[in-house]
Amino acid sequence: MKIGKAWKIGTFVLLATAIGLFVAVFQTYPKSQRSFDTAANGIWVGHRWYTGREVSTGDPVSEAQIDSLVKRLRSAGIRYLFVHAGPLLADGSIEDVADPFFSTLRRAYPDGVFLAWLGARIEKVRLGEEAWRRAVVSVVERLADEGFDGVHFDLEPLRDGHPGYLELLAEVREQMGDDWTISQATPRSAPLGISVGPLRRNFWSGAFYRATMDIADQTVLMAYDTNLPLRVAYVAFVRDQTHRLVKWSCAAEKHEVLIGIPAYHDVPEYSDPSIENVATAALGVRSALESFPERPECFRGVSIYANWVTDPDEWLQFEQFWRHPIASRE
Repeated sequence: MKIGKAWKIGTFVLLATAIGLFVAVFQTYPKSQRSFDTAANGIWVGHRWYTGREVSTGDPVSEAQIDSLVKRLRSAGIRYLFVHAGPLLADGSIEDVADPFFSTLRRAYPDGVFLAWLGARIEKVRLGEEAWRRAVVSVVERLADEGFDGVHFDLEPLRDGHPGYLELLAEVREQMGDDWTISQATPRSAPLGISVGPLRRNFWSGAFYRATMDIADQTVLMAYDTNLPLRVAYVAFVRDQTHRLVKWSCAAEKHEVLIGIPAYHDVPEYSDPSIENVATAALGVRSALESFPERPECFRGVSIYANWVTDPDEWLQFEQFWRHPIASRE
């Protein structure tokens, strides 16, 4: 691990742990088994649901697999599907086009909102250049023709105030109109909404968050990859982030928020699955929502990252700690 990377992660661990322990003194875990689920949750799904072919083998995805996915989505109250269509390339294009399979999937799940997930490593694209953004807008127009309801941007690592990002959102809005959904996957918010100096590389300020919310329709906070060492600290972190994001979202006009929760096991440099998991994240979200006098209107649900790594035990956690809670803590 490079020294700079170690310093960055270490700084976040110390800061987030301090925040978590501070919040924990007051109220970390939910006090009740109250459910805040409204069957409007989200999930990130892989590239095969766009092309109709398995990424590793190229084999066609079968109708039985569609049936299995749709059954799972319905039982879990999933409304938003972030379907991987990218990544965005250096010229602003994407490599693949939708297979007729995608239309079959749409017909099989008419209640779903299908958003084209366009990701990119920020160092590999030219976000600050108008020509690159124009190319992305052209891709978005094509995705609309292919049957998507909107776009879901996931550009990482996107620092606070990153040049070109607000322009990209605004240019997509201008071209696609108000009926086209613009969604964004976003990093953690800064403590107290203030991001200065080195913090800007990892935390968005309240001002930048609110600026994106004024243009986009939906924010999905990526509430994971914290590398926190204690469950109570992680639950407190999710609680703190959820509370802040909900306040900002509800203050914006016609904006909604979901909280992304982790269901993966393969990122040892960034998280410990015994600490960061579906259950602990759900506890933090519920605890935050309990702190409001009424259920916030802008809050839609949680979003699972990701479909291809969520195992039966994690789906059970989703049911028992989020949809129909049986416990206020693990």
